[in-house]
Amino acid sequence: MLQHDVKLKKFDLHTNDVLKRDFYKNRVVETCPICESNWYIKYGFYNGIQRYKCKVCEKTFSRTTNSLWSYSKKNTRTWVEFTELMTENKTLKFCADKLNISIGTAFYWRHKILEALSIDSTPDNLSGVVHVGKVIIKENFKGCRDAEMLASVAPRENIFIIGAKGKEDSMFIKPIFKFKYRWDNDAFNEKVYSKIEKKSYIAPYGDRYIKLVAMKHNRNKSIKVETEYRIKYLWPNLKKWLSIFHGVASKYLQRYLSFFIIMNLDKVIDYMDLIYDRLFEGNRFMKTDEIRIRSSLF
Repeated sequence: MLQHDVKLKKFDLHTNDVLKRDFYKNRVVETCPICESNWYIKYGFYNGIQRYKCKVCEKTFSRTTNSLWSYSKKNTRTWVEFTELMTENKTLKFCADKLNISIGTAFYWRHKILEALSIDSTPDNLSGVVHVGKVIIKENFKGCRDAEMLASVAPRENIFIIGAKGKEDSMFIKPIFKFKYRWDNDAFNEKVYSKIEKKSYIAPYGDRYIKLVAMKHNRNKSIKVETEYRIKYLWPNLKKWLSIFHGVASKYLQRYLSFFIIMNLDKVIDYMDLIYDRLFEGNRFMKTDEIRIRSSLF
């Protein structure tokens, strides 16, 4: 007797296995993720995914080990759908209701993805005509139980964010210091100027300190530069985008800025490109209890 699967539960399980195999089939294993030895052998398959055994520590692993979704009890389809909703800037409550997960799970998933995106979001260097601008925002203690106490002890400081756009679709947006009494030239040189090639031309926007750096760098050269509106109007664009999340805690700010960069590149990226090109390279796994520990402003 042929048993019918009216609710398609078996079909869903099969589909998830196929999705998982497809996602991981091109993921390269170079060393053992436990001891980093490159002496390992093939050790059968699990759910169609190649497994390996290290000849040094004798631990087994596969292409899924230490990937973004490692050890997750939720199926692959749910993760894919969550990534799609995230690229559409849906709220945590919307994602939780849509996917039948808790808001806490949605929060941790969002930060797992944001952390994975922030690993390589900052370019090694900026060349050509480099457009540089700034944004100043107030510290935000969202989610902190002692937020009111912290605000009463000391006023919220200003956070100085630098945005820069070079050629070949390279963009840099990063908080570089807290603004107290003066411009921190050392922090700017270390975190921003060191990434700008010497032969490049700096086009400054709206800040006298950045203009002084540009004058010294350009050595009084003057060329015709087209306005880069993503840097010129960085503040209104960033403010509008952050409002979607109803405020972002300062300790998580860099993660969100990494996502903002991807959303503002010339290259059109859909959520599947995001998964294949950004989220499945290298070691992207982070334990849930490390999300708050590994977050910092600088």
